[in-house]
Amino acid sequence: LKPFWRKSRAPRAQWFSAGTALRGPRPQRSMFDSDILMWKNPVLTGAALATFNVLYFMVVFFDLCMTPFFCKVGIFCIFAGLAVRFAVPNLLADKEDPQPFSEEVVQKIAAEATVALNKFAARVVNTVMWQSSSKTAKALVFLEVVRRLAPWFSFTFVVFLVGNGIFIVSYVTENQWGLIEQHVQPQVEKLIAFKDQLKSKIPKYTDIKDEKWD
Repeated sequence: LKPFWRKSRAPRAQWFSAGTALRGPRPQRSMFDSDILMWKNPVLTGAALATFNVLYFMVVFFDLCMTPFFCKVGIFCIFAGLAVRFAVPNLLADKEDPQPFSEEVVQKIAAEATVALNKFAARVVNTVMWQSSSKTAKALVFLEVVRRLAPWFSFTFVVFLVGNGIFIVSYVTENQWGLIEQHVQPQVEKLIAFKDQLKSKIPKYTDIKDEKWD
């Protein structure tokens, strides 16, 4: 395997050339892109986000157990349906079976889920099989750091941040990319330049291998 510290610097030179770091078109569609996350239907997305947050606060602050809760909701719906059946006996008479999800919607959801799962699986396999030594090394460092810091952080709080971030970050990066380029990316360029400056001060093995030491 090619050591990750010998990886070519060409890609970075393309991305962060002088005065053009991170410039260009918006990022390509990611595995998280969907009509719901892009707020194409604000009512549906708002309802999904509100449902997530309500369930989160009920579980965290009211010690709600999800399984009994959904069982109670199901029982309530069954008895409510029984009351409606006696109140309006012919409500569903001569009507076709309800279809809340059209075939087109189901196919679209299945296609998006398939693309996301395939991308995720491909990245996992490539990382585990050391297809990119640098990415695998970064994954090892990330997992070790998370393992060390996990006892200091609340898992439920991380779930709250990730759940809300999925709804917010995708929309912001899609619709406010120009603003991000204008205000955020210059700071990223400075950090990268500072990191490269510090890294350039570290002597390379090729520079000192022929040196004679007393």
